[in-house]
Amino acid sequence: MKSPFFARRRTLGSLLALAAALSLGSVGSARAACSSERFTVERTPLSIQLCLSSIAIDPAAGSRIAHVEATTSTPTRSATAQLALLLPVGSSPAHAPATIELAPIGLVGTLHLTLHVAPASVTIDSALLTPGAVIIK
Repeated sequence: MKSPFFARRRTLGSLLALAAALSLGSVGSARAACSSERFTVERTPLSIQLCLSSIAIDPAAGSRIAHVEATTSTPTRSATAQLALLLPVGSSPAHAPATIELAPIGLVGTLHLTLHVAPASVTIDSALLTPGAVIIK
């Protein structure tokens, strides 16, 4: 006959395994919820894909940090950037500014974005191309 200690230990192990599986599942589902937009810059088709990796609370700053992977691509080049967006605690969804340099994909300029960040997704609310302050979206 097994002692109650071993039964509790096995139950604790099962709970830890379940918690690990659930946390991996939530990262995977947030990762699967990517958004993409298509624009034209300098007469070149430009695609931007945004994927929310995680949202963490930063107690020192009193805010949340959303980690977003931004992939920009043209028909001939692509580049990926990691964005860390500061979000206020307690407001969900939230808006955050982001900047993407276009030089890595062979275009001139910078995209200034306003991103809409929800618990499992991130989308582009507005986009401005500089120099020239050209409204893209």
